[in-house]
Amino acid sequence: MKVDFIFDFASPNAYCCHKVIPEIQDRTGIKFNYIHCLLGGIFKLTNNQAPMIQFSEIKNKLDYEGIEMERFMKKHNLDKFKMNSNFPITTVSLQRGALVAEEMGFVEEYRDKVLQAMWEDDINLGDQEILMNFVKEFDIDHDHFFNEITSEDIKQQLFDNTNMAVERGSFGVPTFFVNDQIFFGKDKLVEIEENLLTLK
Repeated sequence: MKVDFIFDFASPNAYCCHKVIPEIQDRTGIKFNYIHCLLGGIFKLTNNQAPMIQFSEIKNKLDYEGIEMERFMKKHNLDKFKMNSNFPITTVSLQRGALVAEEMGFVEEYRDKVLQAMWEDDINLGDQEILMNFVKEFDIDHDHFFNEITSEDIKQQLFDNTNMAVERGSFGVPTFFVNDQIFFGKDKLVEIEENLLTLK
C-alpha cells in the first residue's frame, strides 16, 4: 500500500505536509508517493483559484487561513518556514526538474533542497538563472539534467501527471489518494494516518 501525494513546490501547504510525512511513514510503515503536477494546470482544468485570490473578498477568511497555518506550524515545530517574498513563484521548470531528478536518482535530495530554498531561505527559484546556479550545487551530470528538463518526454510527463490528478478528483494541492479515497489539505494528514493504520 502507498499514499499518492499530488505535489507542487508552489504550495506552502505542500511544504508543511512534506515536513510532517516522514513521521507518518515511520509510524505506519507506509510510503508516500510524490506525483509531481502543475498546480496552475490543475486550477485551470478545474476552474479553481489560489486561496489568496479566491478568498480575497471574504471578510476574515484569509486572516483565518493565517491563524490555521500558524497552528499547524506550532504543532509540528516548523519554525524555519518563511513565506517567500516572490510568491507566487512559477514552478514549471522546478516540477520538470523533479521528474528528471527522479530519473537520475536524486529526487529526494532535490525535493528537500528546493523546498528549503523556497520556503525557508526565500530564494526565487522561478528565476531561470537562479535555478541554474542552484542545480549546479548537486553532484550530477548537469548537462544531462538541463537537456532533459526541456525535453518533450519530460514536458509530456508533467502534462500527463497533471491531467491524471484532475481525472482522479484533484482540484488543488496538497491532495492525497489512499487507494481510491481522496483527501485534500494538510489538516487531513491526521485522518490519513488513522485510515492507514486501520487498513494495515
